Amino acid sequence: MITLSNIVKVYQNEQTTYKALQGVSLTIAQGDFISIMGRSGCGKTTLLNIIGCIDSISEGTYYFEDINIPRQSKDELAHLRRERIGYVFQAFNLIDELTCEENVALTLGYSGVRQRERKKSAQELLDTVGLADRAKHYPAQLSGGQKQRVAIARAISNAPTLILADEPTGNLDYSNGTDIMNLLKELNQRGTTVVMVTHDEEFSAYANHVYYMRDGKIL
Repeated sequence: MITLSNIVKVYQNEQTTYKALQGVSLTIAQGDFISIMGRSGCGKTTLLNIIGCIDSISEGTYYFEDINIPRQSKDELAHLRRERIGYVFQAFNLIDELTCEENVALTLGYSGVRQRERKKSAQELLDTVGLADRAKHYPAQLSGGQKQRVAIARAISNAPTLILADEPTGNLDYSNGTDIMNLLKELNQRGTTVVMVTHDEEFSAYANHVYYMRDGKIL
């Protein structure tokens, strides 16, 4: 599904040059559950952002199935992100002024789904993550675990083939973190590829493959 070869990522300003990734190569098959571990600053999130087409590479090659990612335009990458990739963030990234239902339906709106269909789909997705009774609640009325469930419902709203999760349990207690990991594992067992960044050894064990990073390299 994904092939990264000798990926280098350099951040540069007038004063300094920082090489965040140093020759990373990684192959991810459809249906994999990948965990990426390592200390803060080792390049985990940079790698995840490159996989998710949020950030560009400085050197190397990246193929998403048969798509040569560096050769795609901004519009083509935006379409790929919208249609094929779901994102789950540590900070949830919900819009406070929107209800749970509206947060989940937001991505469907960008894809041109009609309002009535968006509402129905959002209700079904919230039911999938066990929050059908919170559809009209706002993020401020939810616990951290509930917010992350809404974020996952939003991430899977367009039936992505790939979910990218950046420290999805980082702001949660153990019980809520376990619930979120079980939900990600269930989605994976249905065929969705999952790539997750985590500091937690126990939660990384949910993955089929665990990779460790240090100083911009996969060990």
